[in-house]
Amino acid sequence: MKLTNEETQKIEQLLKDSSYAKYHKRLQIIYFRSKGKSYKEIMDLLDCNKTTVWRSLKKYKEFGLEALLQETRGGRHREYMTYEEEQAFLKRHIEAAQAGEFVTVNQLFEAYQKRLVALPHVMVSIIS
Repeated sequence: MKLTNEETQKIEQLLKDSSYAKYHKRLQIIYFRSKGKSYKEIMDLLDCNKTTVWRSLKKYKEFGLEALLQETRGGRHREYMTYEEEQAFLKRHIEAAQAGEFVTVNQLFEAYQKRLVALPHVMVSIIS
């Protein structure tokens, strides 16, 4: 894998920048591969598996450096309520529990289903 001088300098700069620390391993994979290191050597140096090395290299080749600098985990991908709606929904049940009432998972689930049906922006099929 050959990198231009500009690409190498950019990766070296990002490796020195602490704000990109969470992407450090991905950047190192590209950097080491460009310096002629084998997959095995990279795996040993960075204590990662072959899939991690392969995915990082593939992502870099297909989409460039910016693709390696994006968070790919987490998030609310399947949310039905906004964060604020969810907080308001849970507030009632937390207050009831703090007042000494028993709040069960079944009660929460049923209330959740009823709340979703009432939301105009949600179209879900209710599990019975």
